[in-house]
Amino acid sequence: MPDWLDIDPAVLRQLAGQHDQVAAETREWAQPPSEWLANFEPTYGKIANPVKEALERYYDARLRAGEALAREHEQTAASLRESADAYERTDAEAAVSVSGSGENIGGPGGTFGDPVPGLGAPISAGPNNQVGIPGGPNGSSASPLPPSSPTPPGQMDPAVAANGGGQGPSGAAPGQGQNGVVPGGTTATPGTVPPAEHTAGAGAAPAAGAVSGGPGAGTVPPGGALIGGPLGAGSGDDRGSTTTPPSGANAQDGAPVPVVGAPTPFNSAVASAKDQEAEPAYIVGDAVNEDLVIAKTLLGAVLAATDGAVGITWAVAVLRGPAGAGLFITSNEGRGWLPAGLFLPRQVSTPWLWDELLGADGDTAAPWEGISDPARILVEFGRAWGAKANAVLSAVASSGPIDPGLRSRLSEVAMQGLVEPGSDLDLRVVTPDTTDRLGLTGSVPALESVAAVPDVQVHTRCVELALDAHAQVGRSVLGHFDTSGSRALRDRILARVEVGEDVPQSWWEELRDADDLLAAAMISQRVDVGRVDLGAIRVDDEVNALRAMVWDRRCNELVALLAEEPNRQVLRDAVYAHHEILDHPSFVAAPAAVAAGTEDQVVRPAGGVSGVSAPVEQTGAAAESAPPNAVGPPPGAVAAPEAGGPPRGAMPPSVTPPPESRGTSS
Repeated sequence: MPDWLDIDPAVLRQLAGQHDQVAAETREWAQPPSEWLANFEPTYGKIANPVKEALERYYDARLRAGEALAREHEQTAASLRESADAYERTDAEAAVSVSGSGENIGGPGGTFGDPVPGLGAPISAGPNNQVGIPGGPNGSSASPLPPSSPTPPGQMDPAVAANGGGQGPSGAAPGQGQNGVVPGGTTATPGTVPPAEHTAGAGAAPAAGAVSGGPGAGTVPPGGALIGGPLGAGSGDDRGSTTTPPSGANAQDGAPVPVVGAPTPFNSAVASAKDQEAEPAYIVGDAVNEDLVIAKTLLGAVLAATDGAVGITWAVAVLRGPAGAGLFITSNEGRGWLPAGLFLPRQVSTPWLWDELLGADGDTAAPWEGISDPARILVEFGRAWGAKANAVLSAVASSGPIDPGLRSRLSEVAMQGLVEPGSDLDLRVVTPDTTDRLGLTGSVPALESVAAVPDVQVHTRCVELALDAHAQVGRSVLGHFDTSGSRALRDRILARVEVGEDVPQSWWEELRDADDLLAAAMISQRVDVGRVDLGAIRVDDEVNALRAMVWDRRCNELVALLAEEPNRQVLRDAVYAHHEILDHPSFVAAPAAVAAGTEDQVVRPAGGVSGVSAPVEQTGAAAESAPPNAVGPPPGAVAAPEAGGPPRGAMPPSVTPPPESRGTSS
């Protein structure tokens, strides 16, 4: 471990130039072969149109992924230049302050080691100081290292790796030459996982394949990232303080940016778990499966943070490829539902974000919804994604038992079931390197919708989301019998909330009990696929009843959030639950029924209209013969004549019979 940190701003600017070059090369590589596609039909005929359409979809996805990748490189380059400028500015200010303080040694200015005015506490350069960077002006941190991009370097993204999408024209990754050499002379080392206790030295450059950790605007969702790499705040998290204008990679949420390579709670927990794994034997040469340790550490922390969830099983998988290690998590409820109050590391992803890339020719992209075993879901995802991203499944950890058949088929994959909750990592507290469920899975429009809501309207927006989901599920899900009675409870609670009345505490407890009953009923509805071959799962219509239960639970969740103190985090959780319903690929919203009111009736004026007469009040026997519920025009109104006869109340014209012919008397 070095005793100091040597940062050269020129190196940072050189790396920024390399990122700009990679961005330009990536954009050039991502352009579709328009001329070849234009001549596809004349060359191969109309019979090959399905192939052409599939190619157009692929090249469109590759173009969007390449644009996202290029933007990330440009943002990283800007952050590197900004960091170099900040380092030089801070270094100059510190030099001036230190030279001025030396004039009064032993006097009022203090002695060596005392805090320098305006620079905060002194920072030692010893081995225990992992940053060793003086404070910036006004006590703020001015790290010479670049603010981390929204995704750790070396991220393995299926969007650019699918079908060769992760390779340039020469077979290498975009912006990467042969044998892992990045343009500009810097040698890349993809696939390595730095230990948690190591920090980045001078010139530590993000890898050329870094892709945004936040989902693009309807394009590419976040992927599993290099574990242990630098972490950024790029999830659109708007919960942080914005008293000072953020800048650089932190401009989206204003949260503190962790130093590149600095230890994080997750990395520290992984390092501690590795030490504990090796403690019993300490056998020389006995290697610990690091990927399995990583998966178990994350899963144990998730189980500790979600203790008490009824009927939900979790699994975590690690996949390795040329760009590094991808970390994926899922539950067996819905499409990998994540509970509120869980803050996961930003390099974690979920299989359910890759439908667009995993689908082929309109088939269901992720046909694993409703499977009871989450480990099987991750194995199926690893097979589907690995073929496109040149990645292999290396480790799987599950809170449930591992299917023996699955273990025998994948003997090369490290697996462990029945993982217990861990205490080394607390995922119930948000930190700079973690994000909530909306930041992990939410789209850009969803994040923008949260940011657009003023603080005074947070509660109103949460009520609107709950009412909308409750109404849409009630209209769209037909034939589903509400065994738990949660719909009636939601109706009763929402009626009180809508008019601004207090809801009794017992009603909230009844809703929670009904939701637990619904979760228990879902256990028997999940599908056991233990005897189905890998890659042969096709579950769709069989889980329609289960989907309806899942949507009911999300409606319960939206209503239950109304009992919380309204704040930005509650709004983010409500938006996530709402999108779990309306953004579901199988959810088809039914139009609301339209009923015409009395104000829509057309009343014509009484005078000046031919063929229309005012109604005449009937008396006597005629009035008594009218049915008691007869429907007629309002009093004083004139109605159009009925077809087939004179209008009601009109007097029939008098008709004089023809004169009777009389015969002459004889």
